[in-house]
Amino acid sequence: MIATVRQALRSLRKSPAFALTVIATLGIGIGLNAAIFAVVDCVLLRPLGYHDADRIVALRTRFVSENRSYGGLGGGDYVDISKQVHGLESTAFYQSWADGLSLNGKSVYLQMAVVSPRFAEVMGVQPVAGRLFNPEEKDGRDILVSEGFAQEYFGSSQAALGKSASYGTQIYTIVGVLPGAFSFPDKTRVWIEQKQVPENLNRTAYNQEGVGKRRADVSPEQLAAEFATFSAHLQKAYVEDAHKALESVPLQEQMVGWMRSRLRLLMGAVGVILVIICANITHLQLVRATRELRSVTIRTALGASRSTLAGRALLEAAILSLAGSLAAVLVAAPALKLLVSLAPTSMPRLEEIHLNADVFVFSFLISFAVMAITALLPVWRSWHIDPSTAMRADAARGTETHGSLRLRDGLIVAEVALTLTLSVAAILLAQKLIVDSKQDLGFNAQSLVTLDMHVVGSPSLPEAAKDKSPAALAEFQERRLAVTHERMNRLDDVLRLISGTPGVTSASAMDGAPMRGVGNVSYAIKGRQVFAPGVENLPVANLSPVTPSTFATLGVPLLRGRWLNANDRIESPKVLLIDSTLAQAVFHGQDPIGQQIMCGYDSEGEWWTIVGVVGGIRARAPGVPPTPTIYVPVAQHPSIATDMQLVVRTALDPAAMGRTLQEKLMAVHPELAIKVSTMQEALGGSQQGERFESLLFGSFAGVSVLLAAVGMYGVTAYSVAQRRFEFGLRVALGADRPQLFGMVLRKAMVFATAGVVLGIGLSLGLMRVLASVIGRLPKFDPVVYGLASVAVLVVALLAMFLPARSAAKVDPMSVLRSE
Repeated sequence: MIATVRQALRSLRKSPAFALTVIATLGIGIGLNAAIFAVVDCVLLRPLGYHDADRIVALRTRFVSENRSYGGLGGGDYVDISKQVHGLESTAFYQSWADGLSLNGKSVYLQMAVVSPRFAEVMGVQPVAGRLFNPEEKDGRDILVSEGFAQEYFGSSQAALGKSASYGTQIYTIVGVLPGAFSFPDKTRVWIEQKQVPENLNRTAYNQEGVGKRRADVSPEQLAAEFATFSAHLQKAYVEDAHKALESVPLQEQMVGWMRSRLRLLMGAVGVILVIICANITHLQLVRATRELRSVTIRTALGASRSTLAGRALLEAAILSLAGSLAAVLVAAPALKLLVSLAPTSMPRLEEIHLNADVFVFSFLISFAVMAITALLPVWRSWHIDPSTAMRADAARGTETHGSLRLRDGLIVAEVALTLTLSVAAILLAQKLIVDSKQDLGFNAQSLVTLDMHVVGSPSLPEAAKDKSPAALAEFQERRLAVTHERMNRLDDVLRLISGTPGVTSASAMDGAPMRGVGNVSYAIKGRQVFAPGVENLPVANLSPVTPSTFATLGVPLLRGRWLNANDRIESPKVLLIDSTLAQAVFHGQDPIGQQIMCGYDSEGEWWTIVGVVGGIRARAPGVPPTPTIYVPVAQHPSIATDMQLVVRTALDPAAMGRTLQEKLMAVHPELAIKVSTMQEALGGSQQGERFESLLFGSFAGVSVLLAAVGMYGVTAYSVAQRRFEFGLRVALGADRPQLFGMVLRKAMVFATAGVVLGIGLSLGLMRVLASVIGRLPKFDPVVYGLASVAVLVVALLAMFLPARSAAKVDPMSVLRSE
């Protein structure tokens, strides 16, 4: 066996260019495939790293008439699920957001979640220090923190236990530290204990998210059937539930399902690269097979057995495949690191991504199969060729069949077609990114800085008393006004401090700043719809509380009516502005001023009056058109005044101004937790996904162009070498050398052109697939397809130039003497 291996290695050393080209080609293909598959495997395929993860389900609401599912639950619906769905052994609810926490007198802004006591039990997570929440405790005031949080703020997990933290007006105790790998939901670092039952039991306020653990003896199908029966019961029992159903889905699907089609698209692109690489390897092997045929046939004639020759061929294929797989490790590691660094931060399970040995094994088997099949060709053909014919033949002239010629030509067509397809996809994605980045945002994003602000320790607005006597109602109104004035006075003071800072030209506050996410509400227009429980198909709009200076800071124009002003206080009639998108969608050019709207934001049963129309803005991302939006004065809705974004326009560097304002505000108001970002950073973050896909497809297209050029060069060069005698004879008989040059190029370009035609057809199909996955694409542009086609043909021309020139320079005397 050792002797056979040595013989195979000697054979490969005689063809170093062939061996190195195959190894490098395999290294690129397997390495890229391994890096992309590592992402797909960790995000989509690998089970969540929780105990009994396959039994954990997310609880959702499905709006039947709209055929739309939503991750939130009404509080009352959650309570019914926890009590009546027997296929779940335990349930928990949670809410997550970025907020402020006070530690040792210092306010910290971080991602946190408010969870019910059985949350960790449902998720199957155990603490690395301390304990979990105790569900038997009433009104528990405990906190769980992540291992990284404990290390950052207390030095170790053990040191964090027993420490106090303030949230709102309550003081909590850290009782446990969860593993660093656990960060559900939304990369949470702190989990605050909530009551067993949600405080808001409204069935139409979908502000709770739920999880449950399916019983071990209940199948997913049985649980789904129980939820269907349970939902039918609720639809009859509550008018609010008449238009919806409750359902459970695997938690992993809830977390990563939205990424599935995008990652599969990337896997398809890498698959195309792998096909091109296999085609190139087939080219190389066919060339080598033709050269080896004479040697193999002679060995057969001298008595070498078929099994011996086949074994040697397979051994050489295995050696090359193994070397290519080792080279792939060198490609995959930096490629994966680059992928993770470029991936959007919203990608779930990003921190879990790592290389998987399985993909190397899989890719090795694919490459070995291709290598083995093509390596056996000369052995197989030697069994069907007369040895005397093979010994008389010159490897450069007569031993290649028409079948292998057609196969190589077909592979060239396929390579060019696939290369053009990837190139068009890359151009379309880049074009979409450029077009989106040049969209009119509806506001001036330059020189803006945003400070996410949370007031730690601010008292909640008092709830209405059950006692409806005049004295009780008067007392309630008095306490509510006191808290409202305290909140608004602090916010006004913060804005004054910001406005007095040198370099600040305008300051405002809002909830739902552009590119930061904004909540939405159903609403009714007075005289058109009824806003009541169970009413379906009400229009939906974003709702953003703002201070009067917000629109001047953003640079949003007033189109009709008046601005919000300082007189729009909690004591005055409720007013609002709408944007032009809502005005057009609902009022269709009619004057909306004076029309009234009712929604369930915080004053259900009260009509708000439209006093103005402002321009629409692209609030989610540059590529997402403006959506209908309602703006209300924060002074009339003070519940949000402690959690807002401070939007500041500056004449100086926005990042530096943000740091200056953060230090200034926290020095005067230590109860503020603040996070700083610039609007340009937010714009970039909103396009992370598109940029990620564009860069990857661009890289894949570049690799495919390079591989296709290598393939076309190799095939043309070998064809010229095979026909060297023919070219020499033509020159000897008087043929013009430029004519030979053109003849070689014409034949090669025929196949390249055929590949371009096929590639255009594939690209048109791919355009539909891309649009279904990533949304709107630029309209069909012949210029894009024309430029991509010309670029691919130019690359093909350059790849074939040297072999064609070699054909034109052949020396007829040297060729004839060699014969």
